[in-house]
Amino acid sequence: MKTARGVAVTVLACSALVGLLSPSTTRGAGPDAMFVVRSTAKTPEAVVEAAKAYAERKKWQYLGASKVKQGQVILVKICIPEVGQKLWPVGLHLSAMLPCGNLGVYQKDGKTEISLLHPRYMAVLHPHPAAEEASAIAQPLLAAMLDALTE
Repeated sequence: MKTARGVAVTVLACSALVGLLSPSTTRGAGPDAMFVVRSTAKTPEAVVEAAKAYAERKKWQYLGASKVKQGQVILVKICIPEVGQKLWPVGLHLSAMLPCGNLGVYQKDGKTEISLLHPRYMAVLHPHPAAEEASAIAQPLLAAMLDALTE
């Protein structure tokens, strides 16, 4: 039997998920956008190499890069240990949503773009204080990484 609080949390989580998936949000419009997209004059390959070097300097885990969409997009995965340490005590199943810096690197209109999910998605998908903390830790770290990759 659900309590009133449990029902309220479920409704809040569902509402947040609907907002997350709405067309205006997924296209990056407005202040609540869940995607961060940055442009650079660097080649996609140079961005990938810079991401790997950045992760190694920060002692993060660089899990690799894979070409998809017939080589048009390079997916890069970088994990930040401090973020995982906040979420894993809540449940290992949350590892599926870790904001490991899942970067999409591709060319658009003659420039290289880097796409990244904003880490606040964790708290939207799993409303919990640990997800809020993980998001707060990840946001400035990922923003600094994007700054370094696009300079």
